[in-house]
Amino acid sequence: MVRKRFIHILVSYVVSMTIATALLVGWVVYVLRSQAKINDLASRVGVDRENFHWLILGIGCLLFGLLIGGVTYQLAQTLSERRYALKQEEFVSNITHEMKSPLAVIRLQAETLLQDDIQDEERHRFLRYIVQQQERLSVLVDNVLELSRLVSRKRGLTLEPVALQPFFEGYLEEARGRVLSQGRRLETRVDTRASVLATEGALQRVLDNLLDNAVRFSAPGGEVRCLVADDGQGVRISIEDDGVGIPKGELRRVFERFYQIGRDRQGTGLGLAIVEGLVHEMKGAVRAFSQDGRPGSRFEIVLPRI
Repeated sequence: MVRKRFIHILVSYVVSMTIATALLVGWVVYVLRSQAKINDLASRVGVDRENFHWLILGIGCLLFGLLIGGVTYQLAQTLSERRYALKQEEFVSNITHEMKSPLAVIRLQAETLLQDDIQDEERHRFLRYIVQQQERLSVLVDNVLELSRLVSRKRGLTLEPVALQPFFEGYLEEARGRVLSQGRRLETRVDTRASVLATEGALQRVLDNLLDNAVRFSAPGGEVRCLVADDGQGVRISIEDDGVGIPKGELRRVFERFYQIGRDRQGTGLGLAIVEGLVHEMKGAVRAFSQDGRPGSRFEIVLPRI
């Protein structure tokens, strides 16, 4: 439906531009051919007859130029809206798929638990699956709600001093087990004793999204690195992987809402948009890089020290 309307808009634009251009050319030809009559009419009302036809020609060209510019601007706005609508369609499709998968697993495990001949060990294993899938659904819902808050800007973060060394000691201990459970290694180095204005919840969500992104695009057995160090008046937090990397042409777009890297449409396209929004609320900046001379990507966050 959206793609058909997109084609109709392009056809309408081409037709409109053709008509406007033809009218502009017709106007120029008419004025140049009728300049004697126009100048004669101008002299009768006391206007300089030598230049009046050029004034009429210029006014007409200006009006047609404004018309063409207005139609082009309207096309650009409409195409932008259509692109956004297409992204939303993909988002709805992706998030529906992402939700169906854990729901199907939960239902299957629950139906199995209804059987009478389940051993205690199997029962505990099925219950762990249900809890894991519930956590997956919870992350999806939280991401949607967080992005909605960031877009509406109705309620910002209440920033407070966060000491990074103890925060990362606790966070990375939990994150290492999560990354290992997905068949990747997590290497870490924290070289700072600084504090930043942030919230622990926002920092955790930012790091969770970046680590999940690194794991998703890394091959099994790959390595993910989290490096934290002082950087001038700020603190630099880097998340690196040795995965498929990011094409250089897409580096500027990876933080757009619903945008997904390359042809591999994994996830919902929300994680990096949330990362950028939260980092900006913490008065910091985030950038994406392609790894120089080797596969993989690197995301760098710089937060001001206090």
